[in-house]
Amino acid sequence: MLSGNHLRAINDTDLTTSHNHRAFDGKELETRMISVESWPDSAVKMWTLAQRFQKFILVGAIGLLVNQAGLAGLHGIADWEVRLASPVAIFGSMIVTFYLNESWTWHDRGAGRVVHRAMSYVPINAGGLFINWVVLTFLHDSFDMHYLIANLFGAGLAAIWNFGLNNAITWRA
Repeated sequence: MLSGNHLRAINDTDLTTSHNHRAFDGKELETRMISVESWPDSAVKMWTLAQRFQKFILVGAIGLLVNQAGLAGLHGIADWEVRLASPVAIFGSMIVTFYLNESWTWHDRGAGRVVHRAMSYVPINAGGLFINWVVLTFLHDSFDMHYLIANLFGAGLAAIWNFGLNNAITWRA
């Protein structure tokens, strides 16, 4: 299994060295790492984008948990209307995901002041908030879909919007 350092070396297109690991039977195993230095630039860009998207999805899953918990708490426990609870819950997840994306997903693109990236992130994700809210309220109101299930559909569509624009604008290369 690859460690974080091996993955980072692949992502950063550094040459890697071989490493020895001990198998269950006590024998030495040698693991050779691949290097993307010989790849065409377009392949390296696609590889890096795929790696970044995987991080974004993991961060998004954490944000979704925050969103779902906030929505369940505000609507299910505090008895707020879904239409009001949803944007509040989404905004809470926006704060969490900005921090995680800033420090992990796009850690290598953080040039300049963080407040400038936050000023791009908030309007972009406000668009995602709107997409999520529209899908959630439509599915919940029109089809009587459970609010937490409807929220998953809305969050999925919003994630596509958020990644595309934040990758191109907020944390541009």
